[in-house]
Amino acid sequence: SDLTIAAPILKTHGFGATFYITSGWVGKPGRLNWEQVKELNDQGFEIGNHSSTHPNMLHISEEKIRDQIISFDRACEENGIPKARSFAYPGGHHDRRMVKILESEGYLTARRAVSPEYPLYDRGGPGPAYNPSEDDPFLIPGTYVRGDLSSSVQEFGEALGLAGERSICVLIYHGVPDVHPHCSTSVELFIKDMQYLKDNGFTVISARDLAKYVDLTKRPRDIYEPLFARLGVRPNALKCEASGDGPVFSWKIKTTRPQTQSAYQILVASSKSILDSNDGDFWDSGKVVSDQTSGIAYSGKSLDRVKRFYWKVRCWNDPDEAEIKRVSNWSSKEILGEMGKIRVSEYSSAASFSIK
Repeated sequence: SDLTIAAPILKTHGFGATFYITSGWVGKPGRLNWEQVKELNDQGFEIGNHSSTHPNMLHISEEKIRDQIISFDRACEENGIPKARSFAYPGGHHDRRMVKILESEGYLTARRAVSPEYPLYDRGGPGPAYNPSEDDPFLIPGTYVRGDLSSSVQEFGEALGLAGERSICVLIYHGVPDVHPHCSTSVELFIKDMQYLKDNGFTVISARDLAKYVDLTKRPRDIYEPLFARLGVRPNALKCEASGDGPVFSWKIKTTRPQTQSAYQILVASSKSILDSNDGDFWDSGKVVSDQTSGIAYSGKSLDRVKRFYWKVRCWNDPDEAEIKRVSNWSSKEILGEMGKIRVSEYSSAASFSIK
């Protein structure tokens, strides 16, 4: 179906795409043969490396990881297909060893799944956009795994809404349709999606063409730092209500993972400039160990009833151990360790209130 269904629809709209191939599966029932893979390449589509046999590469040696990569390269060479420069981690699972080996084998980019910032599920669902100014090109996140089990119009719109001047939405289609029902996309849905992209002026490219838009040589100090920085909770939707005893604070917690708040700290200041320096000259609650996010009473200096005050809050997360255990087979020990850490957020944006 990649050649007979997906490719013609993509070409109708002038879209690029990368077809990630598992070389050991080529020619098997329901799969492309090498002549068809070459035809995709000859039509101008990129052929990407999805390993030789699709193992969970977290559980194999570096030697076997390298063999998975170069066995694919050899098979492409034998069938007249150019060496791949883009890799898709089998199952989306990744670690530092894989990145190092891909670099040494001449690869330029690699796509992962939505984890660890978002939970891994077969169904897919929205994940992070690729931000070239933050994300390493060997850890490009898949923003949305599209399929009949993740066919929500709202989710599709939310995923595409992440695309902007500084970020790229990475759409993943496993097959149109696919031999695996849980990640299959109907022809009707694929046609509808591609028409939507065309009608709304989206630029649709292959991973190979990223180099035309992104400086792939710019990399973070540590390749995993951007991912780990997104693992905590973030306070938003700040609200302050008056009561007989003074102001009462509340906020909501924003997180992309199953986790809650474990502690908070509130600052209240007499001016925004003082608050911006992280000084609560009227009240600094200190770190309060609590999952409470509403009904928190002010407990600082006496407030001037004709003056406006400014406040903000930061929060600590409470990792979900059951969720960490659930993904233990699909995540490296390093990532599991980071998922289990308690992290403090940046302070929220400032909000103001006055006493009437």
